[in-house]
Amino acid sequence: MVIDTADKLSFFKDLYEDARSYSQDLYDNLEKWLKQYKGSKECDDGGNDFLTVRNVTYELIESQVTSYVPNPSVNPGVWSERNERNAHSVEYLLRNLRDKLSYEKMNDLDERYNPIYGGSVWLTEWDNSIVTHNAVGDIRVSCLNPRQFTGQPGIYDVKDMEYCFIEFETTTDDIVRKYGVSLEVAENTDRTEDYHDKTATIYVCYYRNANNKVSQYIWSGDEELSDIEDYFARKKDGEDGKKENDEYETLDHDIVLSDGSILPMMSEKIGKDGQVEMETITSAARTPDGLPAYDSVDGILVPKTIEVQVPKLVKTKLPWYTPSLLPIVIRKNTSQEKSLFGQSDCEFIRPQQQAINKIESRILEKLIKGGVFPLIPDDADIVLNNSILEHGFRVKQGQQGLYDRLDLQADIQRDIIQSDRLYDHAKRILGISDSFQGQYDSSAQSGRAKQIQVQQSAGRLDSKRKMKNAAYAEMDEIIFQYYLAYADEPRPVTYKDEQGRTQNAQFNRYDFIERDETGEYYYEDRYLFSADASADVERDRATLWEENRLNFQSGAYGNPQDLETLLIFWQNMEKAHYPWAHDNVERIRTRIAEIAQMQQMQAQMAQLQADNAAQADKINKMNNPENIMAYAQALGGMQNQ
Repeated sequence: MVIDTADKLSFFKDLYEDARSYSQDLYDNLEKWLKQYKGSKECDDGGNDFLTVRNVTYELIESQVTSYVPNPSVNPGVWSERNERNAHSVEYLLRNLRDKLSYEKMNDLDERYNPIYGGSVWLTEWDNSIVTHNAVGDIRVSCLNPRQFTGQPGIYDVKDMEYCFIEFETTTDDIVRKYGVSLEVAENTDRTEDYHDKTATIYVCYYRNANNKVSQYIWSGDEELSDIEDYFARKKDGEDGKKENDEYETLDHDIVLSDGSILPMMSEKIGKDGQVEMETITSAARTPDGLPAYDSVDGILVPKTIEVQVPKLVKTKLPWYTPSLLPIVIRKNTSQEKSLFGQSDCEFIRPQQQAINKIESRILEKLIKGGVFPLIPDDADIVLNNSILEHGFRVKQGQQGLYDRLDLQADIQRDIIQSDRLYDHAKRILGISDSFQGQYDSSAQSGRAKQIQVQQSAGRLDSKRKMKNAAYAEMDEIIFQYYLAYADEPRPVTYKDEQGRTQNAQFNRYDFIERDETGEYYYEDRYLFSADASADVERDRATLWEENRLNFQSGAYGNPQDLETLLIFWQNMEKAHYPWAHDNVERIRTRIAEIAQMQQMQAQMAQLQADNAAQADKINKMNNPENIMAYAQALGGMQNQ
C-alpha cells in the first residue's frame, strides 16, 4: 500500500473514514439486528412502536449456543519423523493454550455475535508484557464485536486485504503505559463521551507496506500513538537511536533440541556452488594403529604433524522468523457472496419477528380493551370507581333490564394460531426443530427416533460449526507463527498419553530449524491446521456414554470380565467427561498393579521352592550310601593309579 509519509495521521484518518463510510449500511444493519435480539419494539413500516414483543429471535439464537471449543489438529505439510514430532508439539501447545486462555468466556460471546451479526472478529497478538520466571512474552487472544472492525472496501477476505482497522476503548493510564507517550498526549486523545471522558477510543490500522510486510499504525483523535513499519520483524537499535530490523541471531552456544540432537554454535561454511568450503590446518599425525606418530630430531622424539583439509567453520547465523499473516480472523456464521461477514440469523427471521410482534400487540390490545362489563340503570345510586365497576355502562330502564352485563371479549384464538405459525416458520428457516430445543415432539415415538431428529436438525446447522472450526484453525496458524518468531525459551506443555496419564513435553522453536543445500538455515513452517472433528461430540455426551457402554458390553474392548477391558472402558468414559470416571480408572489401575505384584511374588516363591527342591534332591543323592560307596571306589581307583 502506498502511504503519504508527509502526513501519516491525516492519511490514515481519511483512509478509515472512507472505509467506514463505504460499509455504513452494513454497520447500520448490525445495530438493527442487535436491537432485534434484545427485543426492540420498533416497527419497520414506520408505525407506532409495538405494545409487546414475543422475542423469538432471542429464543432461537440462544437455542443454538454451544460451549464446545474446537480442539486443534496439526499435521506436517511435508512428512518426516521429525516433522511428525514437531506437529505433535504444536498440537500440545495449542491444547494447553485452550485451557490457559479464557476461551470459554470468549466462546460465550462468539456464540452470540455470529448469529446476531453474521460473524465475529478475533484478534491474536503477542504480548511481551506477559513475563514469568522462565519465559518472556505470550499469546493474547480477543473476541471483538464486528462493529469494532472495518475492512478494506470491496475485499471480503482478511487474507486478501491490504489494510484493515480495529477500534477499542481504553484508559488514559493504559495509553501512557502501553504506547510510552506523555500524559498530555494521552489526555488529548479521542475522548469517549459515554464514560465521562475517562476513556478514549483507539484506532489501529494493520496494513501491508511496499514490501508486503505487515505494519501497524495507531492513533486517537489528533495524536499519533505508534508507527511501526514491518510490525512483526525483530528490532534492534540502529543509527541515531532509531529502531531497525534485526535479520539474524548469532549463536554463542550449542542448542540442545527436544530429540537430543544439537544445533551447533559453529557450522560448516557453504560456498556459492553449494559445496562445503575447506581449509588447511596442521594436525598431529597418527600411525595406522591410531597411535600418535613421532619423528626423531637429533635423537629426540617430537610429534609428527601433517596438513589436512577440514570444513571451514563459521558462527551459526539463524534468521529471525517473521509472521506473514494479519492478526485478524473473521468467523462467519454462514457464508454469503460478497460479504465481509456471514449471514445473520436476525436478518432472515426479521419478517417473522415483525409479524409476530404485530399479532402479539393486537392480542394484548384485545385483552386490555375487551372484557365483560356491567350494565347499570341510569338512575342507580352506584359510583363506578372500583376496579370491577369502573368500566361499566349506564342504560335507561326501558332499554335494558335493571342490571345486566355486556360481553365484549374478543376472539384471540386465530391470532394465537397465526403467531405460532410464524414462529414455526422462523424455526424452519434456521433449521431448528422442537427435538433440537429439547421440547416435546409428538412425531418422535421412540428414543432412537428422537435422537435421529436431533441429529438431522444438527446436520442442518453443521455449516455453522464448520465455519467455527475453520476460524479456530486460522487462529492456531497465527499462534504457531508467533511462537516461531518470539518464543525464545522452550515452552513446557503437557499431554495425555494413550493410557490417560499426563506426560511432559516442550515446544522449542529451534526444533523447526532446517538447512538447505546452500547452507542457509530456515524455519520449516509448512504445517496443516484444522479442528479435531471428534471434539464436536461434546454436544451430546449422553449419547457418547451410551455408545461406550454398548461397545464394552459387546466385547469390542475385549472380555468384559477382564480388568484390562474394564480399564479401557473407564478411560474412554473419562475422556468423555463422565462423572467420577477418573476415580474408577485409578482404582482399577491400583487393583491391576496389586494383582501383578501378587503374581510376581507367587512366581518368585514358586521359583524359590523349585530351587530348594533341586538343592534338596542334590543333597539326597550325595548322602545316598550307594552313591557314597561308588564315589569311594572311584576315588580309590584314582589313588592306585
